[in-house]
Amino acid sequence: MRNLVFLCIGTPKIVGDSLGPRVGDLLRSRGVGAYVYGTMARPITSLNIEQYARMVRRYHAGDVVVVIDATLGKSKDIGRIKLSEQGIKPGGAFHPERTRVGDIGLMAIVGEADSDRLLELRTRDERFVERMAQRTADLAMRAILA
Repeated sequence: MRNLVFLCIGTPKIVGDSLGPRVGDLLRSRGVGAYVYGTMARPITSLNIEQYARMVRRYHAGDVVVVIDATLGKSKDIGRIKLSEQGIKPGGAFHPERTRVGDIGLMAIVGEADSDRLLELRTRDERFVERMAQRTADLAMRAILA
């Protein structure tokens, strides 16, 4: 039997990038029947993503890994959640050379990619990011129950 693993990426230090750890907290508080890595207290960031990716490959080989992260996109897509069946490149907007992580990616579009990307992430409205985190956690929970 394969386990489900959530890898929730982002830093609480930048509002727009805090979506992943917020989702991690929500999944844990709801008692999700899965492994959850990445919370507001213990975030997975660009500084430690490689260690977490190695750990997941080692201890969760054969399990289904869902990676959750905030992303930037077109202005018309802000507020949408995109699904990738190939995992995601964490921090791809800033580190395009990174390799994909996970089997499935849930990417919440929190801002526009055509502007200053860091400024866009820093100036997001916290209530908006929290609502997006709630919607992303709801989507993840529905996937578990399906």
